[in-house]
Amino acid sequence: MPDPLEELEQQAQERSRRGKGRSPGGSRNPRQPRKDTEAELKAREEERLRRERDREQEAQASERSQPSTVEPVATMASGTEEPAPKRSRPKSFPFYPNPEDEELLWAVAEAATARREKIPATAVLRFALRRLSDQMTPSEIVRALSGPVQTEGRMGRPRR
Repeated sequence: MPDPLEELEQQAQERSRRGKGRSPGGSRNPRQPRKDTEAELKAREEERLRRERDREQEAQASERSQPSTVEPVATMASGTEEPAPKRSRPKSFPFYPNPEDEELLWAVAEAATARREKIPATAVLRFALRRLSDQMTPSEIVRALSGPVQTEGRMGRPRR
């Protein structure tokens, strides 16, 4: 009578030679990818359209507030668009709030926490900049933030 342990090992070797059995990291019955439901597809399409509208609105707002130096995207003969040229502006700016602004940001964070939401400070800044761009032009912002123009006396930084 053959040893049951040897018989099991022999069966395992035969299965591995035939390619049957478990593949590493997989299962014996591989699952087919789940098909998206009609509601999921519709929601995904609505989200994509909403994002496109948001991008267009942001682009229009930035065009209103600042003259564009980037040329429009050229269309190739086949009807596809060329990639937009890279921006010459830096990607981000450091933000150092003064104590009053910091208190406001903390108050917004507390109000968001009370509603079980998370609203980062960058979202508050983007919101404030959009509101500001709707109300004022860049030149008006500069005039509001700058002091009086110096026309008399010494100009520039004093020498040692």
